[in-house]
Amino acid sequence: MKKEVFLTSDGSPSLRVIEIKETYHSRHGALTESTHVYIDMGLDYWINNNYKNELSIFEMGLGTGLNAYLAYVFSKVKKVNINYHSIDKFPLLEEELHSLKMKSVLPNPEHTDFYHALHSCSWEKELPQDGFLFSKSKIDFLDLDVSQKFDIIFYDAFGYHAQPELWQKKPIELCFQLLNPGGVWVSYCAKGVVRRTLQEVGFQVSRLKGPPGKREMLRAIKPI
Repeated sequence: MKKEVFLTSDGSPSLRVIEIKETYHSRHGALTESTHVYIDMGLDYWINNNYKNELSIFEMGLGTGLNAYLAYVFSKVKKVNINYHSIDKFPLLEEELHSLKMKSVLPNPEHTDFYHALHSCSWEKELPQDGFLFSKSKIDFLDLDVSQKFDIIFYDAFGYHAQPELWQKKPIELCFQLLNPGGVWVSYCAKGVVRRTLQEVGFQVSRLKGPPGKREMLRAIKPI
């Protein structure tokens, strides 16, 4: 599907998928949204409640790689070890990534070489980066092997109207199976039907303040 680059309100770029009228990030700030939803409300929340310096993250939707980069920076700044695995059935093409010019706006410029590395490394291979182990798979989420467990899930699929199949009970049950007890599921999504499905499969769900332009977001905890 054809995509076009646009600048979000905080100056960071994102992509718009023309055919389905969907964007990869909030128009109110790609960097701001990723930081608030996935780093502050997900990763930092887990660290503050578990007091550990080693954890694993699963990301549903690698996309532009912004979430993975921010998690890498977090691991360097906070000195925690992270095993990070991301999947994307339809990853961005090299020319699409180049058109973003994302590296020019990324925080912590001393770490931006990792942004290139995470996109250029081979699929289905591990990329060790001094306490941050990154890997990515080109696979459909519903075909995922649930034998590996994670502490956090960054659920970053396209919105409900664009990918309704990824917000139904089956994928939410899969998320529940993927998480360790006490694990955190976090997403920009705040739809009532998604919240109720999370609760139905066993999650403890909180509605939180959303990033700019969005009143709420969801965080769900797998009970211990």
